[in-house]
Amino acid sequence: MENTLFYSKVADALNKENTRICNFTDYLDKNPLEKKEKIAEYKCAKYRYASITLIHSTLHNNNLYRKLRNLKDTHYLLLPFDEIFKCYPEYVSLYDSAPEDEKPDYSLYYAISAFTDRNIEELKDKLNGATDWEAVELNERISGLEFAKVCLDEAWQERK
Repeated sequence: MENTLFYSKVADALNKENTRICNFTDYLDKNPLEKKEKIAEYKCAKYRYASITLIHSTLHNNNLYRKLRNLKDTHYLLLPFDEIFKCYPEYVSLYDSAPEDEKPDYSLYYAISAFTDRNIEELKDKLNGATDWEAVELNERISGLEFAKVCLDEAWQERK
């Protein structure tokens, strides 16, 4: 089973951003004096990277596993993500009415979108009691998740 256009587009977009961040942080790792001067930017980049990587790896593992096993009983998702997916009856309804060959992409998009939205909301809830630096970290993580959500949405719109 080849990767679908949806998966390829979103994975490529997330990979490009992670590569950009890694190039920046790797450069600073090799230049300690400049890293010291830009330590705030460095840390922010690492927080953003962590969020984007969370979504990228979740997307990748669900996509990979559905190729290896027949996951029709779990909407072509790993069990924890199928549980998230089933919490959204409107998504399940869209999945149920989708053409059979598109169902794996429907569940992947909607489950990862819901997972991303949940993570954003959890981090936003933590902002209320956060100190200055904690708020910076949370905002960078939220920014990374919001970037991943935009990539998901754009790939979904461009899949056909």
